[in-house]
Amino acid sequence: MENVGPMDAIAKDFHEVGYHVLRGALTEAQVDRLARPIRAAFVDGDYDGCWPDAAYPTTGQHTMGPRILEKHPEIAEVSLAHPAIVEAVESLLGEPATLAQYWSIMRTPGTGVGDAPFVHGNQAHMDYKPWRCVGSFLKWMFAVIPFVDYTETAGPLCIAPGTHRKSKVLASDGRVHPVDVAMVTSPADIVLDDPGLKKGDVVLMDGFTWHEARPNTGPTDRSGLYMKYHARSSPPACGPTIFPSQVHDHLRDDARHLVPHHRGDGRYASLREGLVGGIDEARVLIEDDEQRVLLIRDGADGWALPCFPAEEESGSILDACNVMGSVFEQARGRLGLQLSWLSWLLDLPGAAPDGKGERRCRVYGHRLSGPAPQIGVEHRWMSAAQLEEAQLECGGQERRWLRMWQQQEDEHGRAVTRGFGFPKAHDKRFPYNRNGNPPGHCRVGVFDGEGLPVTAGVLSNG
Repeated sequence: MENVGPMDAIAKDFHEVGYHVLRGALTEAQVDRLARPIRAAFVDGDYDGCWPDAAYPTTGQHTMGPRILEKHPEIAEVSLAHPAIVEAVESLLGEPATLAQYWSIMRTPGTGVGDAPFVHGNQAHMDYKPWRCVGSFLKWMFAVIPFVDYTETAGPLCIAPGTHRKSKVLASDGRVHPVDVAMVTSPADIVLDDPGLKKGDVVLMDGFTWHEARPNTGPTDRSGLYMKYHARSSPPACGPTIFPSQVHDHLRDDARHLVPHHRGDGRYASLREGLVGGIDEARVLIEDDEQRVLLIRDGADGWALPCFPAEEESGSILDACNVMGSVFEQARGRLGLQLSWLSWLLDLPGAAPDGKGERRCRVYGHRLSGPAPQIGVEHRWMSAAQLEEAQLECGGQERRWLRMWQQQEDEHGRAVTRGFGFPKAHDKRFPYNRNGNPPGHCRVGVFDGEGLPVTAGVLSNG
């Protein structure tokens, strides 16, 4: 093709098949510099979800989140902020990117090996998961860095070309976008490529692309780094992952936009005795079908959005920072409101009330499907005009949040594409990612009379 530069060729490949490999993007020395502290953390048992009776190097998949970036922020230079990776990611997204996931995987010998021969396609899945902070965006991609050659015995990362085009982000209802997400079918119907990843390669993969990791039948560890980036205009419905401030502060100036959400007090996304996410409370902007917002009496003259202490659900490190379950429970118990979904608006970082440490409030939006219900506390449903006259707890910021919600903008006035977000407990209600489904789609954004996601029906391919 005439007048086609390297990034044009990468983009054509990526958008047609759903992935592209940057061959030799990292030197061997750079990979070793990145892998060395990560491997040491696994050896030392300093990783998320390390259980003494099943710790590395026992057979199994051992994983670690962004905690390694607190002690070793310097590895960002050869991973999340590597110039070649950032250039390719932001070129493919067409806009600035935000780091969403920093996940190290260590698969020891025998991982994935069963009594029966492995069936290719049996572990195929995608990572659009609207119940996770690291999977609830609508325009995003993987960047995977293997620390070793992903040979047939080590266990290739195999990718189903073109499957990203099976899922469709639908037009917004004025606030959020439903998704017709493709059902993962039977292994016999899934064609997978082995891109032959080697140490130093980086594979970029559309977030809706189906993929699988095959068993490690060899004698050595199979390890790598699995990062996700989302477009700035496509925020995570569940809210962003919180990273350690040490890595944000270490980044060069032109890369700090990659890690905008961070804490310096150790309360970032991690799994210790339980999940830690760094979210202390959550406010909810609840809109009725007349575009009015629910306000709760706050003192003699003031009004406030519903606000709840935030609590993490149980789960893996990938489930950290999603506090929707606690919001749902408290909205039902304290207000009598049955929420069916939420979508993230912004985080409000600040100092703790006692001046010691940090505090973070997560603000979500929700629109009711019917008229405003009566609730069990003193309240009002206010229009935008009434908000202008009201005495508000957050000094009038609520008016800006309402504009962001209704105009589908971020806090800087830029257009965004929001999706539906759910608590971790709702994951079983979405069957599309389980192997063996019939061909078709599951629409994320349809609810029954009780406000629960409808999962029984499968949309046709038409």
